[in-house]
Amino acid sequence: MPEHIVIAGAGIGGLTAAVALQRRGIACTIVEAAPRPTAINASILLQNNTMRVLSELDVGRRVAARGQRVVRTTIMSVTGRTLTEVKAKDVEGAVGAPALGIHRADLHEALLSRLDDGCLVTGDPVIGFETAAGEVAVHLRSGERLRGGGLVAADGIDSSVRARLHGDRPAASAGTTCLRGVTEVPAERPDEVREWWGYRLQFGIIPLPDGRSSWFALIPRPKRPVQDPGDRLTFYQRLYRRFPTQVQELLEATEPKNTIECELRHRPWRGGSGAVTLLGDAAHPMLPNLGQGAGQAIEDAAVLARRLGAAASVADAFRAYEQERRARVRWIQRQAMRMNQIASVPSGPLSTARDAVLRGLPARLERTSVMRMFDGAHT
Repeated sequence: MPEHIVIAGAGIGGLTAAVALQRRGIACTIVEAAPRPTAINASILLQNNTMRVLSELDVGRRVAARGQRVVRTTIMSVTGRTLTEVKAKDVEGAVGAPALGIHRADLHEALLSRLDDGCLVTGDPVIGFETAAGEVAVHLRSGERLRGGGLVAADGIDSSVRARLHGDRPAASAGTTCLRGVTEVPAERPDEVREWWGYRLQFGIIPLPDGRSSWFALIPRPKRPVQDPGDRLTFYQRLYRRFPTQVQELLEATEPKNTIECELRHRPWRGGSGAVTLLGDAAHPMLPNLGQGAGQAIEDAAVLARRLGAAASVADAFRAYEQERRARVRWIQRQAMRMNQIASVPSGPLSTARDAVLRGLPARLERTSVMRMFDGAHT
């Protein structure tokens, strides 16, 4: 068992990795570039497989206390017809955990509360590393060097560790831009995740506790992005004027300061080398269409800790972790890309045909696909 592991990045993946390692008696230090770990002002959907892992890591109750249980996920046309849905009663028993809507900051706080004292270094980013004789020396901007048996890069889609290992090009654009918002207006159905698919537009609502709502709006990437938050929100309101009234009301009720826009990007899965490995978005950034990005980082963390607790060396553990995760992660990445393509078809007639096909899919086929996504959450 390694004496000490260094983790670059205190996002959801890095924090979960630290919790999982400490639970197995493996000491670690998390290095975060920001002055303190923070989360964007947006919600996150923790699918059933994700909540199962968090429960196995003894964090599930803390997370559930801060979130909103989801009893149904529904995708609808802009005319209000149900295209497909997943009901909690069909999933929870088989998976062993519920799905949950939660604000990202609340998930961060739940994970931070489980960390050992003194394991978090903030405001001092990783700028390089060296490996020799089964040890890693991690260089921080301040000039300090942290030594450990291994380095886990959980530093996001633009990971500096990944760049140093592989020299990758910048992540590829999916051609889609997403605006997220949080509002005090409750969702029409506070226990349901609901999406509407139109012509090149997608809008979804994730329920939050205490009468709040969080929403996301996906559009084709604009040639000239609107920079001012107020003007940008008005731009989205115009785009979604033909969507159901609930969509328009949520957009109108949201303060511009409570929105955040980003371009959706992706990269192929990559592993590490020697006593260095990658986790979460650093290894396999994926599109958000399946609600599995953070979930797969959380699964990564649990598998990584289990492998480190059993292997003869850190390098052996890292390669075993990568081997175990590779096929599942790649499959989910592909499915998320296909879902984005289906949801954003490039013409009105195609969107009409898409809706007809989705409505006609056998329930058994949909359940098989859903259960495959929820399988594989092992710690």
